[in-house]
Amino acid sequence: MTVAPTTVQHPLTPGQLGMWFLERMSGSPVYVDPMTFRLNGPLDTAALRRALELLRGRHAALRTTFPLVDGSPVQQVSDECGIELPVLDLSHLPAAAGEAELAAVLAADQATPFDLARGPVLRGLVVALGPDEYVLRLTLHHLVSDAWSWWNVLLPELAILYGAELDGSEAELDAPGAQFPDFVHWQREWSEGAGHQRQLAYWTERLAGLAPVPPARTADAPAGTVAPGARAVATQWTTVPGAVHDALRAVYRSERVTPFMLLLAAFAVVLHRRSGATDIAVGTRAAVRSRPEFESAVGFFVNLLVIRTEVDPDASFRDLLRDVRRAALGAYGHRELPFERVVERLRPRRGGGFRSPVNVLFSHQSTPEVPPAFPGLTARLLNHDPGTLYDLDLVFYEEDGDLRALLSHRRAHCSDHDAVALLAELTAVLAEVAQDPGIPLDTLMATTGVHRAE
Repeated sequence: MTVAPTTVQHPLTPGQLGMWFLERMSGSPVYVDPMTFRLNGPLDTAALRRALELLRGRHAALRTTFPLVDGSPVQQVSDECGIELPVLDLSHLPAAAGEAELAAVLAADQATPFDLARGPVLRGLVVALGPDEYVLRLTLHHLVSDAWSWWNVLLPELAILYGAELDGSEAELDAPGAQFPDFVHWQREWSEGAGHQRQLAYWTERLAGLAPVPPARTADAPAGTVAPGARAVATQWTTVPGAVHDALRAVYRSERVTPFMLLLAAFAVVLHRRSGATDIAVGTRAAVRSRPEFESAVGFFVNLLVIRTEVDPDASFRDLLRDVRRAALGAYGHRELPFERVVERLRPRRGGGFRSPVNVLFSHQSTPEVPPAFPGLTARLLNHDPGTLYDLDLVFYEEDGDLRALLSHRRAHCSDHDAVALLAELTAVLAEVAQDPGIPLDTLMATTGVHRAE
């Protein structure tokens, strides 16, 4: 199995550097990226640990640290593949007590920062809850991972490697087509070409005068406050009724838009109604795997794109939807340029930090998140509360035919009450749009919740 060269140093990508600065400024481990599975069956922890070591050997990103050189971070690849996999035995506790202790252990793990300078950037933990009942927590730092890395590369490969370790065979896996350092150098070469200049000109013009969306609260509500000891970030879930979801599928086809576009347009309506702003700029995460060989690579291939639209209360939802469609297609057509480069052009750094002018994120996850197929085990993904540095972070999930929404919100900018109300209004907007995508926006805003902010 191929192992990358030892002690090789590479620069951080602009996206990594922006994330590194943001986490350092926040003082909290918001970019800890865990996956947690409940496993049922006879788990061989020794085989799992060996499989994890082989996984580290396959992917340079898992063997990367971020030491400071002359005051700036670099990424350094090692040939060290070892990993610890502690096993915490809670099987002696009654079921309720065991679940409570498990929740505390997982929360403590998520709150534990990585030592990025020394590593490792991958850690694992097994919790035994009873006979053939376990919880597996695998945690990476987001500097070396993204959703594609987890679901399309790491978890499927880990299941294959585990199976091979169980029966003493060689895992049937092709060598990765590329490693993350290859992407780092590809991006640097691309930044010196004409495509970089064209995209920089596009984004500079598109985002000129960009300002964050005002806090998403009702017009007469005070700013959010965080009680002593309370978490700064909270999450709220909602499910779009099945009949509404079915009707929306027909609207996607008739209006020739993707679910992402329609759901984002509905979100823009709610943000406008709650803030009074007409210039709505929402960030979205986009994968930048421009070459086929990057599809099997592990690393942070994510860029932030900005979908900027003008909400005209005198227009119809169909008009807004067309504007969102144009903005989204334009953004994705210029997705290679790191967002940090645009911010540097529009807002030069002061004090060495990176500050994003976008405070609201949106995404739509249409691909099912399939747990790893460990031989002899059944695996079920456990939900966790993600952290965020953004005021609002809304994700729509398609799960078993359902359409669910997860809203992470910073309580200093959006209270729990307002977050719940925002999701209720969003669901109401979707219900109206599902019946009539041509509905006038003033009618839509008058019939689906609170009065528009003035």
